[in-house]
Amino acid sequence: MFSEFLLKRYESLFPNEIPYLDRSIPTSIRVNTLRCDKGDLVDKLAKKRVVLEKIPWTINGFTVKKSPFSIGSTTEYLLGYYFIQDPTSMYACEVLKPSRGEIVLDMAAAPGGKTTYLSQIMRNTGVVIAIELNRNRMKSFRSNISRLGISNVIGIRMNALDTSDLGIKFDSVLIDAPCTGTGTSFKNPEAKMKGIGDVENCTVKQRNFLEVGARVLKKGGSMVYCTCSLLPEENELMVQYALNELGLEMDTIPYGDPAITSVYGKTLIPEISKARRFYPRMHNTQGFFIAKMIKVR
Repeated sequence: MFSEFLLKRYESLFPNEIPYLDRSIPTSIRVNTLRCDKGDLVDKLAKKRVVLEKIPWTINGFTVKKSPFSIGSTTEYLLGYYFIQDPTSMYACEVLKPSRGEIVLDMAAAPGGKTTYLSQIMRNTGVVIAIELNRNRMKSFRSNISRLGISNVIGIRMNALDTSDLGIKFDSVLIDAPCTGTGTSFKNPEAKMKGIGDVENCTVKQRNFLEVGARVLKKGGSMVYCTCSLLPEENELMVQYALNELGLEMDTIPYGDPAITSVYGKTLIPEISKARRFYPRMHNTQGFFIAKMIKVR
C-alpha cells in the first residue's frame, strides 16, 4: 500500500498504472561491446541455456527471458561482457549520445552503470569525469570500471555541487538526480511511503544539480536530466525551472510516453512533452523520467 500522499497523486496522474507499480520487472543486461560482440555473447549464453530477447528501443539491451542460474554469476559477467542494468538507464545514456573525444560529466556516478555506458558509446575516447561523494559507493564504481575495461574515466570523490571548482567546461552532462525513487517501489518498499517532506528535500537537491550542470555545460552542449521518480515535482516541474531560468531548450527523445504538461491544474511549457516517461505496465521497466536539453545561452 502506498502512502496517502502518493496514492492521491497517482490517482490524479496515472490511475491505470497503480496496480502495476508493485509488479516485478524482468532482469535486463547491457552488452559491453568494448569486450565482446553482441551476437557472440548471445550465442555463449545460449549454450548455458540462458535465453535473451533484444530490447528493440535500446542499442545494446537484452531482456533475460530465462536463466537456470543468477545472471550475475557467469564467467561472461565476471569478464565484463555485460552489465545488469534497467533499459531506462541504458536509454538515458543513448539519448545523451556523447561523441568520441568529448569531455563528459556524470554528476552522480556510482555504481557506474551509466558512466561505463557513456564510455562504451565513446569507445573509450575523450574523457568522462565521474563525480561521487559516497566513499563506499566508490568501491563498487571502481570495481565496475575495471571489470568492464573502461580506460577514459576519471572518478572523483567530491560533492557534485562543487563541480565548478574543477574549472572545466563540458560538451555533455548527465544528471541522474537524487530522487525519491518512487519508480522503484517494486523492489524498494520504502519508496511506497514517501511524503511531501521527502519530495521537498529532493527537489532542492535537483534544482541545485541542474544549476551546476548548466553552469559547467558549454553553449551548444547537451544535458540529460533523469530520475527514477514518477512525481512531476521531481521531473516536469524541474525541467520547467531549467527552461525558464538556466538557458536551456528541449531536445527530442524518440521513445517513451510524452511527459505531462498539465500538473495539478497548472499548464506547463508545451515543449516539456518532448521529455519521456516510462512505466512498468507500458514499458516493462522501472518508473523513469528522461529529459534532454541543449544549452542555448
